[in-house]
Amino acid sequence: MSGKSCVKCQSPLDAKARFCGACGSEQPDGEAVRPPVRTVFQGSNSTAPSSAPPPAAPPVGPVRSQEAFGATLSPSSQSAPARPFQPTPARVSASRPVATAASAELADLSGHTLNNRYLVEAKIGEGGFGAVYRAKQTQMGRTVALKVLHPRMAKDAQVLGRFKREAQASSQLRNPHTVQVYDFDQTPEGIMYLSMEMLLGRSLHSVISNDGPLDPMRVARVIDGIADSLGEAHTQGIVHRDIKPENIFLEPSPSPDFVKVLDFGIAKIVGGDGGMASGPALTAAGQTLGTLEYMSPEQLMGAQLDGRSDLYAVGILAYEMLTGSLPFPVKTPGEMITAHLKTVPPAPSRMIPHVAVPPALDQIILRLLEKQKEKRQANTAELRTELAALISGAAMSRPLAMAAASAPIPVARPVQQAPMAPAPTAPVARRPKAGMPVGVIILIVGVVIAVAGIVGGLVLWK
Repeated sequence: MSGKSCVKCQSPLDAKARFCGACGSEQPDGEAVRPPVRTVFQGSNSTAPSSAPPPAAPPVGPVRSQEAFGATLSPSSQSAPARPFQPTPARVSASRPVATAASAELADLSGHTLNNRYLVEAKIGEGGFGAVYRAKQTQMGRTVALKVLHPRMAKDAQVLGRFKREAQASSQLRNPHTVQVYDFDQTPEGIMYLSMEMLLGRSLHSVISNDGPLDPMRVARVIDGIADSLGEAHTQGIVHRDIKPENIFLEPSPSPDFVKVLDFGIAKIVGGDGGMASGPALTAAGQTLGTLEYMSPEQLMGAQLDGRSDLYAVGILAYEMLTGSLPFPVKTPGEMITAHLKTVPPAPSRMIPHVAVPPALDQIILRLLEKQKEKRQANTAELRTELAALISGAAMSRPLAMAAASAPIPVARPVQQAPMAPAPTAPVARRPKAGMPVGVIILIVGVVIAVAGIVGGLVLWK
Protein backbone atom coordinates (compact mmCIF):
# COMPACT_ATOMS: atom_id res chain seq x y z
CA MET A 1 0.00 0.00 0.00
CA SER A 2 1.17 3.54 -0.68
CA GLY A 3 -0.18 5.18 2.46
CA LYS A 4 -3.13 6.63 0.57
CA SER A 5 -6.44 6.57 2.46
CA CYS A 6 -10.06 7.00 1.45
CA VAL A 7 -11.18 10.63 1.67
CA LYS A 8 -14.40 9.52 3.38
CA CYS A 9 -13.75 6.52 5.62
CA GLN A 10 -9.93 6.59 5.78
CA SER A 11 -9.60 2.97 4.60
CA PRO A 12 -6.14 2.18 3.15
CA LEU A 13 -6.23 2.17 -0.66
CA ASP A 14 -4.01 1.40 -3.62
CA ALA A 15 -2.21 4.48 -4.92
CA LYS A 16 -4.24 4.56 -8.16
CA ALA A 17 -7.60 3.44 -6.78
CA ARG A 18 -10.48 5.49 -8.08
CA PHE A 19 -13.10 4.07 -5.74
CA CYS A 20 -12.90 2.92 -2.13
CA GLY A 21 -13.51 -0.78 -1.62
CA ALA A 22 -14.99 -0.15 1.84
CA CYS A 23 -17.51 2.64 1.27
CA GLY A 24 -17.54 3.00 -2.53
CA SER A 25 -16.59 6.71 -2.47
CA GLU A 26 -14.82 8.10 -5.54
CA GLN A 27 -11.28 9.32 -4.94
CA PRO A 28 -10.35 12.68 -6.51
CA ASP A 29 -6.81 11.60 -7.43
CA GLY A 30 -7.66 8.08 -8.62
CA GLU A 31 -6.75 6.63 -11.99
CA ALA A 32 -9.66 6.98 -14.43
CA VAL A 33 -9.16 3.77 -16.38
CA ARG A 34 -7.34 0.52 -15.75
CA PRO A 35 -7.26 -1.76 -18.81
CA PRO A 36 -8.05 -4.20 -20.27
CA VAL A 37 -11.71 -4.79 -19.38
CA ARG A 38 -12.28 -4.75 -15.64
CA THR A 39 -13.16 -1.41 -14.11
CA VAL A 40 -11.79 -0.07 -10.86
CA PHE A 41 -15.21 0.55 -9.33
CA GLN A 42 -14.21 -1.30 -6.16
CA GLY A 43 -10.72 0.15 -5.89
CA SER A 44 -9.24 -3.19 -6.95
CA ASN A 45 -5.56 -3.71 -7.55
CA SER A 46 -6.40 -6.62 -9.85
CA THR A 47 -7.42 -6.55 -13.48
CA ALA A 48 -9.29 -9.07 -15.56
CA PRO A 49 -7.27 -11.79 -17.26
CA SER A 50 -6.13 -11.02 -20.77
CA SER A 51 -4.35 -12.84 -23.56
CA ALA A 52 -1.03 -11.49 -22.38
CA PRO A 53 1.12 -13.98 -20.48
CA PRO A 54 1.15 -13.61 -16.69
CA PRO A 55 4.15 -11.96 -15.08
CA ALA A 56 7.09 -14.16 -14.21
CA ALA A 57 6.57 -13.69 -10.49
CA PRO A 58 3.62 -12.18 -8.61
CA PRO A 59 4.29 -9.03 -6.64
CA VAL A 60 4.84 -9.50 -2.96
CA GLY A 61 2.62 -7.44 -0.72
CA PRO A 62 -0.95 -7.13 0.55
CA VAL A 63 -3.49 -8.98 -1.53
CA ARG A 64 -6.66 -7.40 -2.88
CA SER A 65 -8.87 -6.49 0.05
CA GLN A 66 -12.01 -8.03 -1.44
CA GLU A 67 -10.19 -11.29 -2.10
CA ALA A 68 -8.39 -11.37 1.24
CA PHE A 69 -11.23 -10.35 3.52
CA GLY A 70 -14.30 -11.08 1.46
CA ALA A 71 -13.41 -14.76 1.05
CA THR A 72 -12.07 -17.63 3.08
CA LEU A 73 -8.55 -18.10 1.85
CA SER A 74 -6.00 -20.87 2.02
CA PRO A 75 -2.25 -20.25 2.09
CA SER A 76 -1.95 -21.64 -1.44
CA SER A 77 -4.16 -18.87 -2.84
CA GLN A 78 -1.98 -15.99 -1.73
CA SER A 79 0.63 -14.26 -3.81
CA ALA A 80 2.91 -14.00 -0.80
CA PRO A 81 3.71 -17.10 1.25
CA ALA A 82 2.09 -17.27 4.66
CA ARG A 83 4.43 -16.74 7.55
CA PRO A 84 5.03 -20.09 9.25
CA PHE A 85 3.54 -20.55 12.67
CA GLN A 86 6.17 -20.20 15.41
CA PRO A 87 4.37 -19.87 18.72
CA THR A 88 6.05 -17.79 21.35
CA PRO A 89 4.99 -18.46 24.95
CA ALA A 90 5.08 -14.79 25.82
CA ARG A 91 2.63 -13.98 23.00
CA VAL A 92 0.12 -16.56 24.15
CA SER A 93 0.11 -15.22 27.69
CA ALA A 94 -3.35 -14.27 28.86
CA SER A 95 -1.92 -11.37 30.85
CA ARG A 96 -0.94 -9.51 27.71
CA PRO A 97 -3.82 -7.80 25.85
CA VAL A 98 -3.89 -8.61 22.15
CA ALA A 99 -5.61 -5.45 21.00
CA THR A 100 -8.40 -3.09 21.92
CA ALA A 101 -11.31 -1.75 19.94
CA ALA A 102 -9.78 1.69 20.28
CA SER A 103 -6.58 0.64 18.51
CA ALA A 104 -5.97 2.47 15.26
CA GLU A 105 -4.88 -0.72 13.49
CA LEU A 106 -5.26 -4.41 14.17
CA ALA A 107 -2.04 -5.92 15.49
CA ASP A 108 -0.83 -9.26 14.14
CA LEU A 109 -2.68 -11.85 16.21
CA SER A 110 -0.43 -14.77 15.30
CA GLY A 111 0.34 -16.76 18.45
CA HIS A 112 -2.60 -15.42 20.46
CA THR A 113 -5.60 -17.38 21.69
CA LEU A 114 -8.99 -15.72 21.21
CA ASN A 115 -11.66 -16.39 23.83
CA ASN A 116 -9.79 -19.50 24.94
CA ARG A 117 -11.09 -21.21 21.80
CA TYR A 118 -8.94 -20.29 18.80
CA LEU A 119 -5.16 -20.46 18.70
CA VAL A 120 -4.15 -18.12 15.90
CA GLU A 121 -1.33 -19.65 13.84
CA ALA A 122 -0.59 -17.31 10.93
CA LYS A 123 -1.99 -14.44 8.89
CA ILE A 124 -2.94 -15.51 5.38
CA GLY A 125 -4.51 -12.32 4.03
CA GLU A 126 -5.25 -8.70 4.87
CA GLY A 127 -7.28 -5.87 3.43
CA GLY A 128 -9.14 -2.68 4.21
CA PHE A 129 -11.81 -4.40 6.34
CA GLY A 130 -9.56 -6.68 8.36
CA ALA A 131 -7.47 -9.82 8.12
CA VAL A 132 -7.83 -13.55 7.66
CA TYR A 133 -5.87 -15.97 9.84
CA ARG A 134 -5.29 -19.68 9.93
CA ALA A 135 -6.21 -20.86 13.42
CA LYS A 136 -6.77 -24.01 15.42
CA GLN A 137 -10.04 -24.52 17.26
CA THR A 138 -8.43 -25.93 20.36
CA GLN A 139 -11.27 -27.99 21.81
CA MET A 140 -12.28 -29.49 18.46
CA GLY A 141 -8.75 -29.84 17.09
CA ARG A 142 -9.75 -28.57 13.65
CA THR A 143 -8.14 -25.91 11.46
CA VAL A 144 -10.34 -22.92 10.68
CA ALA A 145 -10.12 -19.58 8.94
CA LEU A 146 -10.70 -16.57 11.21
CA LYS A 147 -11.95 -13.38 9.60
CA VAL A 148 -11.09 -10.56 12.01
CA LEU A 149 -12.56 -7.10 11.65
CA HIS A 150 -10.27 -4.07 11.92
CA PRO A 151 -11.08 -2.22 15.17
CA ARG A 152 -11.62 1.04 13.32
CA MET A 153 -14.11 -0.72 11.03
CA ALA A 154 -16.03 -1.98 14.06
CA LYS A 155 -17.04 1.64 14.65
CA ASP A 156 -18.71 1.83 11.22
CA ALA A 157 -22.34 0.76 11.64
CA GLN A 158 -22.67 -0.37 8.02
CA VAL A 159 -19.45 -2.39 7.99
CA LEU A 160 -20.33 -3.99 11.30
CA GLY A 161 -23.81 -4.69 9.99
CA ARG A 162 -22.40 -6.44 6.91
CA PHE A 163 -20.05 -8.47 9.08
CA LYS A 164 -22.92 -9.62 11.28
CA ARG A 165 -25.10 -10.15 8.21
CA GLU A 166 -22.55 -12.55 6.79
CA ALA A 167 -22.63 -14.57 10.00
CA GLN A 168 -26.43 -14.48 10.05
CA ALA A 169 -26.87 -15.47 6.41
CA SER A 170 -24.16 -18.11 6.31
CA SER A 171 -25.31 -19.75 9.53
CA GLN A 172 -28.61 -20.64 7.83
CA LEU A 173 -26.92 -22.43 4.92
CA ARG A 174 -25.80 -26.04 4.94
CA ASN A 175 -25.30 -26.77 1.24
CA PRO A 176 -21.95 -28.50 0.63
CA HIS A 177 -21.14 -25.88 -2.03
CA THR A 178 -21.46 -23.02 0.50
CA VAL A 179 -18.57 -22.19 2.82
CA GLN A 180 -19.53 -23.20 6.34
CA VAL A 181 -19.51 -20.68 9.20
CA TYR A 182 -18.84 -22.19 12.63
CA ASP A 183 -18.83 -19.28 15.04
CA PHE A 184 -19.23 -15.52 15.39
CA ASP A 185 -18.13 -13.69 18.53
CA GLN A 186 -16.26 -10.79 20.08
CA THR A 187 -13.34 -10.91 22.49
CA PRO A 188 -13.29 -8.95 25.77
CA GLU A 189 -10.84 -6.59 24.04
CA GLY A 190 -13.48 -5.82 21.39
CA ILE A 191 -12.11 -7.91 18.49
CA MET A 192 -14.91 -9.13 16.20
CA TYR A 193 -14.21 -12.40 14.42
CA LEU A 194 -15.90 -14.97 12.26
CA SER A 195 -14.79 -18.63 12.31
CA MET A 196 -15.19 -20.48 9.00
CA GLU A 197 -14.04 -23.67 7.35
CA MET A 198 -10.53 -23.55 5.89
CA LEU A 199 -10.50 -24.15 2.16
CA LEU A 200 -7.70 -25.77 0.18
CA GLY A 201 -7.61 -24.87 -3.46
CA ARG A 202 -7.77 -21.74 -5.61
CA SER A 203 -10.18 -18.90 -6.14
CA LEU A 204 -11.89 -18.85 -9.52
CA HIS A 205 -10.17 -15.51 -10.12
CA SER A 206 -6.82 -17.29 -9.80
CA VAL A 207 -7.98 -20.17 -12.00
CA ILE A 208 -9.11 -17.87 -14.83
CA SER A 209 -5.97 -15.74 -14.56
CA ASN A 210 -3.56 -18.69 -14.57
CA ASP A 211 -5.37 -21.31 -16.66
CA GLY A 212 -7.00 -19.02 -19.20
CA PRO A 213 -10.42 -19.77 -20.73
CA LEU A 214 -11.90 -22.98 -19.39
CA ASP A 215 -13.28 -25.97 -21.28
CA PRO A 216 -17.04 -25.63 -21.96
CA MET A 217 -17.96 -28.71 -19.94
CA ARG A 218 -15.78 -27.53 -17.06
CA VAL A 219 -17.62 -24.21 -17.16
CA ALA A 220 -20.97 -26.01 -17.07
CA ARG A 221 -19.96 -28.07 -14.03
CA VAL A 222 -18.71 -25.01 -12.12
CA ILE A 223 -21.93 -23.12 -12.89
CA ASP A 224 -23.92 -26.10 -11.66
CA GLY A 225 -22.07 -26.06 -8.33
CA ILE A 226 -22.67 -22.33 -7.92
CA ALA A 227 -26.35 -22.77 -8.75
CA ASP A 228 -26.64 -25.58 -6.20
CA SER A 229 -25.32 -23.29 -3.46
CA LEU A 230 -27.44 -20.32 -4.48
CA GLY A 231 -30.54 -22.49 -4.74
CA GLU A 232 -30.54 -23.13 -1.00
CA ALA A 233 -29.87 -19.44 -0.24
CA HIS A 234 -32.67 -18.25 -2.53
CA THR A 235 -35.10 -20.75 -0.99
CA GLN A 236 -34.40 -19.13 2.38
CA GLY A 237 -34.86 -15.63 0.99
CA ILE A 238 -31.14 -14.77 0.77
CA VAL A 239 -29.80 -13.00 -2.33
CA HIS A 240 -25.99 -13.03 -2.48
CA ARG A 241 -25.58 -9.81 -4.55
CA ASP A 242 -21.81 -10.19 -5.03
CA ILE A 243 -21.16 -13.26 -7.18
CA LYS A 244 -17.74 -12.79 -8.81
CA PRO A 245 -14.57 -14.88 -9.39
CA GLU A 246 -13.03 -13.82 -6.08
CA ASN A 247 -16.03 -15.21 -4.20
CA ILE A 248 -15.94 -18.62 -5.85
CA PHE A 249 -13.42 -21.19 -4.63
CA LEU A 250 -12.52 -24.46 -6.40
CA GLU A 251 -11.27 -27.32 -4.25
CA PRO A 252 -9.65 -30.53 -5.56
CA SER A 253 -11.88 -32.79 -3.44
CA PRO A 254 -14.27 -34.49 -2.96
CA SER A 255 -14.25 -34.04 -6.74
CA PRO A 256 -12.17 -31.87 -9.09
CA ASP A 257 -13.33 -28.23 -9.19
CA PHE A 258 -15.59 -28.72 -6.18
CA VAL A 259 -17.30 -25.34 -5.84
CA LYS A 260 -17.48 -23.27 -2.67
CA VAL A 261 -19.45 -20.01 -2.69
CA LEU A 262 -18.09 -17.41 -0.26
CA ASP A 263 -18.83 -14.05 1.29
CA PHE A 264 -22.48 -13.41 2.06
CA GLY A 265 -21.35 -10.17 3.69
CA ILE A 266 -23.63 -7.96 1.59
CA ALA A 267 -26.34 -10.57 1.11
CA LYS A 268 -29.85 -9.22 1.10
CA ILE A 269 -32.29 -11.19 3.23
CA VAL A 270 -35.78 -10.79 1.82
CA GLY A 271 -39.08 -11.78 3.34
CA GLY A 272 -41.58 -14.21 1.92
CA ASP A 273 -43.43 -11.39 0.16
CA GLY A 274 -40.27 -10.24 -1.62
CA GLY A 275 -39.67 -7.32 0.70
CA MET A 276 -36.76 -6.78 3.04
CA ALA A 277 -36.85 -8.80 6.21
CA SER A 278 -37.09 -6.91 9.46
CA GLY A 279 -33.79 -5.49 10.66
CA PRO A 280 -31.55 -2.45 10.26
CA ALA A 281 -30.90 -1.21 6.77
CA LEU A 282 -27.34 -1.77 5.62
CA THR A 283 -27.37 0.72 2.78
CA ALA A 284 -28.22 4.36 2.57
CA ALA A 285 -30.89 5.56 0.18
CA GLY A 286 -29.68 5.29 -3.40
CA GLN A 287 -26.55 3.33 -2.46
CA THR A 288 -25.82 0.17 -4.44
CA LEU A 289 -23.56 -2.58 -3.16
CA GLY A 290 -21.75 -5.19 -5.19
CA THR A 291 -19.09 -5.38 -7.86
CA LEU A 292 -19.94 -3.31 -10.91
CA GLU A 293 -18.79 -5.80 -13.55
CA TYR A 294 -21.25 -8.44 -12.27
CA MET A 295 -24.26 -6.32 -11.27
CA SER A 296 -27.65 -7.03 -12.79
CA PRO A 297 -29.57 -4.17 -14.44
CA GLU A 298 -32.16 -4.17 -11.63
CA GLN A 299 -29.40 -4.05 -9.02
CA LEU A 300 -27.84 -1.04 -10.73
CA MET A 301 -31.22 0.71 -10.86
CA GLY A 302 -31.93 0.05 -7.18
CA ALA A 303 -35.00 -2.05 -7.98
CA GLN A 304 -36.37 -4.93 -5.89
CA LEU A 305 -34.04 -7.94 -6.07
CA ASP A 306 -34.62 -11.66 -6.04
CA GLY A 307 -32.59 -14.74 -6.95
CA ARG A 308 -32.65 -13.87 -10.65
CA SER A 309 -30.26 -10.99 -9.93
CA ASP A 310 -27.68 -13.56 -8.81
CA LEU A 311 -28.39 -15.56 -11.97
CA TYR A 312 -27.37 -12.56 -14.07
CA ALA A 313 -24.04 -12.42 -12.21
CA VAL A 314 -23.61 -16.16 -12.81
CA GLY A 315 -24.10 -15.45 -16.53
CA ILE A 316 -21.32 -12.82 -16.49
CA LEU A 317 -19.13 -15.27 -14.61
CA ALA A 318 -19.84 -18.09 -17.08
CA TYR A 319 -19.06 -15.78 -20.02
CA GLU A 320 -15.75 -14.81 -18.43
CA MET A 321 -14.81 -18.41 -17.65
CA LEU A 322 -15.57 -19.54 -21.19
CA THR A 323 -14.01 -16.68 -23.18
CA GLY A 324 -11.43 -15.26 -20.77
CA SER A 325 -13.00 -11.80 -20.90
CA LEU A 326 -16.11 -9.98 -19.75
CA PRO A 327 -19.02 -9.67 -22.19
CA PHE A 328 -18.75 -5.88 -22.28
CA PRO A 329 -15.30 -4.54 -23.35
CA VAL A 330 -15.62 -1.08 -21.79
CA LYS A 331 -13.14 1.31 -20.22
CA THR A 332 -15.05 3.34 -17.64
CA PRO A 333 -17.64 2.66 -14.92
CA GLY A 334 -20.17 4.76 -16.80
CA GLU A 335 -19.75 2.68 -19.94
CA MET A 336 -20.07 -0.50 -17.89
CA ILE A 337 -23.37 0.66 -16.37
CA THR A 338 -24.71 1.56 -19.82
CA ALA A 339 -23.64 -1.82 -21.19
CA HIS A 340 -25.44 -3.68 -18.40
CA LEU A 341 -28.61 -1.72 -19.06
CA LYS A 342 -28.65 -1.64 -22.87
CA THR A 343 -25.97 -3.72 -24.65
CA VAL A 344 -26.75 -7.26 -25.79
CA PRO A 345 -23.49 -9.24 -25.71
CA PRO A 346 -22.46 -11.51 -28.60
CA ALA A 347 -22.76 -15.25 -28.08
CA PRO A 348 -19.68 -16.62 -26.29
CA SER A 349 -18.99 -18.96 -29.22
CA ARG A 350 -18.44 -15.94 -31.48
CA MET A 351 -15.66 -14.72 -29.18
CA ILE A 352 -13.82 -18.06 -29.32
CA PRO A 353 -14.53 -19.52 -32.79
CA HIS A 354 -11.67 -22.01 -32.37
CA VAL A 355 -13.49 -23.72 -29.49
CA ALA A 356 -16.40 -26.09 -30.04
CA VAL A 357 -18.93 -24.44 -27.76
CA PRO A 358 -22.18 -26.44 -27.58
CA PRO A 359 -25.09 -24.30 -28.83
CA ALA A 360 -27.00 -25.23 -25.68
CA LEU A 361 -24.30 -23.58 -23.54
CA ASP A 362 -24.50 -20.45 -25.68
CA GLN A 363 -28.25 -20.36 -25.12
CA ILE A 364 -27.98 -20.93 -21.37
CA ILE A 365 -25.49 -18.08 -20.91
CA LEU A 366 -27.33 -15.62 -23.15
CA ARG A 367 -30.57 -16.35 -21.30
CA LEU A 368 -28.83 -15.67 -17.98
CA LEU A 369 -27.77 -12.28 -19.38
CA GLU A 370 -31.24 -11.11 -20.38
CA LYS A 371 -31.83 -7.49 -19.34
CA GLN A 372 -35.33 -8.25 -18.04
CA LYS A 373 -35.23 -10.73 -15.19
CA GLU A 374 -38.52 -12.28 -16.33
CA LYS A 375 -36.73 -13.61 -19.42
CA ARG A 376 -33.98 -15.36 -17.45
CA GLN A 377 -34.27 -18.82 -15.94
CA ALA A 378 -36.98 -18.62 -13.28
CA ASN A 379 -34.70 -20.06 -10.58
CA THR A 380 -31.60 -22.14 -10.02
CA ALA A 381 -33.60 -25.36 -10.37
CA GLU A 382 -34.46 -24.49 -13.97
CA LEU A 383 -30.85 -23.53 -14.65
CA ARG A 384 -29.59 -26.82 -13.22
CA THR A 385 -32.06 -28.78 -15.34
CA GLU A 386 -30.67 -27.11 -18.48
CA LEU A 387 -27.11 -27.78 -17.36
CA ALA A 388 -27.88 -31.42 -16.57
CA ALA A 389 -29.22 -31.92 -20.10
CA LEU A 390 -26.08 -30.31 -21.50
CA ILE A 391 -23.65 -32.27 -19.34
CA SER A 392 -25.38 -35.61 -19.94
CA GLY A 393 -25.28 -35.08 -23.69
CA ALA A 394 -29.05 -34.69 -24.20
CA ALA A 395 -28.47 -31.25 -25.72
CA MET A 396 -25.60 -31.98 -28.10
CA SER A 397 -24.46 -29.87 -30.98
CA ARG A 398 -25.41 -31.05 -34.48
CA PRO A 399 -21.95 -32.45 -35.41
CA LEU A 400 -21.92 -34.54 -32.24
CA ALA A 401 -25.45 -35.74 -32.92
CA MET A 402 -24.53 -36.74 -36.49
CA ALA A 403 -21.49 -38.63 -35.26
CA ALA A 404 -23.61 -40.44 -32.73
CA ALA A 405 -26.20 -41.28 -35.39
CA SER A 406 -23.57 -42.76 -37.74
CA ALA A 407 -22.06 -44.96 -35.03
CA PRO A 408 -22.99 -48.66 -35.25
CA ILE A 409 -25.89 -49.58 -33.05
CA PRO A 410 -25.13 -52.63 -30.93
CA VAL A 411 -27.53 -55.52 -31.36
CA ALA A 412 -29.21 -56.53 -28.18
CA ARG A 413 -28.42 -60.09 -27.16
CA PRO A 414 -31.33 -62.24 -26.01
CA VAL A 415 -31.57 -62.55 -22.29
CA GLN A 416 -31.21 -66.13 -21.13
CA GLN A 417 -33.94 -67.06 -18.71
CA ALA A 418 -33.65 -69.71 -16.05
CA PRO A 419 -35.29 -73.02 -17.08
CA MET A 420 -38.82 -73.41 -15.82
CA ALA A 421 -40.40 -76.64 -14.56
CA PRO A 422 -42.85 -78.10 -17.15
CA ALA A 423 -46.51 -77.83 -16.36
CA PRO A 424 -48.28 -81.11 -15.59
CA THR A 425 -50.09 -82.54 -18.64
CA ALA A 426 -52.37 -85.52 -19.33
CA PRO A 427 -50.61 -88.70 -20.47
CA VAL A 428 -50.33 -89.03 -24.22
CA ALA A 429 -50.74 -92.46 -25.94
CA ARG A 430 -47.59 -93.62 -27.66
CA ARG A 431 -47.60 -94.12 -31.37
CA PRO A 432 -47.49 -97.89 -32.15
CA LYS A 433 -44.35 -99.19 -33.78
CA ALA A 434 -44.33 -101.06 -37.10
CA GLY A 435 -45.43 -104.81 -36.91
CA MET A 436 -48.02 -106.76 -34.80
CA PRO A 437 -48.59 -105.14 -31.42
CA VAL A 438 -48.01 -107.42 -28.42
CA GLY A 439 -51.51 -106.79 -27.06
CA VAL A 440 -53.11 -107.98 -30.32
CA ILE A 441 -51.05 -111.16 -30.28
CA ILE A 442 -52.13 -111.95 -26.70
CA LEU A 443 -55.74 -111.29 -27.62
CA ILE A 444 -55.57 -113.64 -30.59
CA VAL A 445 -53.94 -116.35 -28.51
CA GLY A 446 -56.64 -115.98 -25.86
CA VAL A 447 -59.40 -116.25 -28.47
CA VAL A 448 -57.80 -119.33 -29.96
CA ILE A 449 -57.55 -121.03 -26.57
CA ALA A 450 -61.15 -120.17 -25.77
CA VAL A 451 -62.37 -121.59 -29.09
CA ALA A 452 -60.34 -124.72 -28.58
CA GLY A 453 -61.84 -125.17 -25.13
CA ILE A 454 -65.37 -124.82 -26.46
CA VAL A 455 -64.73 -127.26 -29.25
CA GLY A 456 -63.19 -129.79 -26.84
CA GLY A 457 -66.19 -129.51 -24.51
CA LEU A 458 -68.66 -130.25 -27.32
CA VAL A 459 -66.74 -133.30 -28.36
CA LEU A 460 -66.70 -134.74 -24.91
CA TRP A 461 -70.42 -133.99 -24.40
CA LYS A 462 -71.33 -136.03 -27.41
